[in-house]
Amino acid sequence: MFELVFLSGPKAGVVVPIDKPLVAGRSPDCSLEVPDPNASRQHARIQMDGTGVVFTDNNSSNGTWINDQRISSVIGKPGDVLRLGETKLRLQQRQATNNEEVGSSSVFGFKEVEADLSQSIVLPVADAAPIERGPEVIGQRLAAVLKVSKALVNISNLDQVLNDILDTLFEVFPQADRGFIMLGAEVSRLEAKAIRQRNPRGDELPTVSNSICRRALTSKSAFIFNEGAQNDFDQGLSIVSLKIRSAMTVPLMVESEIQGLVQIDTPDRNRAFAAEDLELALAIAQTAAIAIHNAKMLKRLERETTTRQNLCRFLPGPLAEQAMAGQLDLGLGGRTYPGTILFSDVVGFTRLTESLPPGEVVALMNGYFDRMVPCILRDGGAIDKFIGDAIMAFWGVPIDRGDSALHACAAGLGMQIGLIGFNSLQAARGKTLLSHGIGINSGPVVAGNIGSSSSQISYTLLGDTVNTASRIEHAANPGQVLIAHDTMEQLGGRGFGLRMPPLSARNKSEPLQVFSLRGLKHSGEEVVLYLPATSGPHAVVLIRRLSDLSFIALHPQGCDLGAADLVTATADWPKVVLGRPQVTAVLPTQAGDGHLLRGQFKLPDATLAGLISNQPLTCPVGWDALVR
Repeated sequence: MFELVFLSGPKAGVVVPIDKPLVAGRSPDCSLEVPDPNASRQHARIQMDGTGVVFTDNNSSNGTWINDQRISSVIGKPGDVLRLGETKLRLQQRQATNNEEVGSSSVFGFKEVEADLSQSIVLPVADAAPIERGPEVIGQRLAAVLKVSKALVNISNLDQVLNDILDTLFEVFPQADRGFIMLGAEVSRLEAKAIRQRNPRGDELPTVSNSICRRALTSKSAFIFNEGAQNDFDQGLSIVSLKIRSAMTVPLMVESEIQGLVQIDTPDRNRAFAAEDLELALAIAQTAAIAIHNAKMLKRLERETTTRQNLCRFLPGPLAEQAMAGQLDLGLGGRTYPGTILFSDVVGFTRLTESLPPGEVVALMNGYFDRMVPCILRDGGAIDKFIGDAIMAFWGVPIDRGDSALHACAAGLGMQIGLIGFNSLQAARGKTLLSHGIGINSGPVVAGNIGSSSSQISYTLLGDTVNTASRIEHAANPGQVLIAHDTMEQLGGRGFGLRMPPLSARNKSEPLQVFSLRGLKHSGEEVVLYLPATSGPHAVVLIRRLSDLSFIALHPQGCDLGAADLVTATADWPKVVLGRPQVTAVLPTQAGDGHLLRGQFKLPDATLAGLISNQPLTCPVGWDALVR
């Protein structure tokens, strides 16, 4: 396995495995982002040719360089140094050792000889807080912690957080010549994420002691290794070549969870780190660890949010959550669930498409769906599909809480109310008005992944309950929410409306018993309504009965609700006199109301002529008079 190691720049120390073709450049969209102003946006291409790695210049402004030789395309070998702009990367071949698994992405040359740590200054993380010091030390410690806290306010970029930590340590410890941060809870999984050198020494990255890192992580303690102590470091490049005289290694921890470790060192024997320095470094590290933890959590949340949003484009909301948790089998197949299905359909849509330009039809339907979908989602529903101008939604699948019918009916009434405000805005713009019918049915459904095992798969619902809901919707008049007998039964007396005549439906041997839903008990005496009416020449819609038995209606400006009797204006319950309103207030307009006003009033009969009662009324007209 080949990998590239950043040798310079803000990403120094970061390892990038070459396990797929890479495009390197300064653009954030590149698979290998090189944050260098002298690099082109898409500077070079890097790919495996089966045996080696091929570097190809991508017509960059400043050229692509291998070992300080400009190239157009060349096969690289381990040890080659690639330069893009001023940023250098080294090609290396990863080898597994007994203590390190393949896939670990540390850039450091670990030394396997165990170090004698008996002479080191050791400070367990758990003991850092109780140590008492004088006012001067406490003040210094507080100032440093405040400094790093201020530097780490922005946690949206983990790389920036790590570099800010090193910047703060170099400022607080001016003798520090080199520092690095490695993330991971185990030595074999440590990943170099940030490196800083006050006086860079060419292209070589540091070598560190395996035993020191292991001891810091396993003991959860901070260490000082001074040149005078026995075998503080393994006598490798870390001492001989880099002339390290003193070093501090501090684990990064949030409570008992290890985030990684940070180390700084100095070549100045006269300014070796002391116990007070270790306490200060540990105080900074504890604050830094919280910032790292929060940055990682934010990054993971952003990743999960993106994944969830992508899943929600193809799966209904509850199923997307199950897929995120690994609880959903995305293979072909299905199961039977109890659920409630809702279909809605724009009445006369075919005629609309014939009379409007295609672009206007698309804009109209997008605006319509923008109003309808939130009504479904607010009541816990999931969209199965859009079918032209129709919507299919469901509740209770795959998790049945016993209230799917209630929420589906609430969504249906909400969709009818939402269309009022939509049409108000359309009318003000001189645009086309819409009306729709809604059908709801409850019962067993087969839900699962349907499609071709070698091609596209779609999660959907099937079965007689679904087909019947569709048949019921086809019979719904504009402004109607028709619900099946089983759905009305599941409402448990909370639904109010009209018993419709038996409905003959295609492929059904017996007529269906359906109800026109006009109200739904919300809580106490409060009822959500959708009841169109007239007040003299004005169209109004009753949308609520409050707990004090007063009503709320949407009405146009210029309509005096108290000037005339309210009379029903629905095809299934026409011209029923509800009485003259006694207006009590004009309420603030809500965002979804368009240009309509909200009036609050009382009526002589708070049951609306028996509509709000224990038994549904009987529809006085037949299906022959209820033509869509």
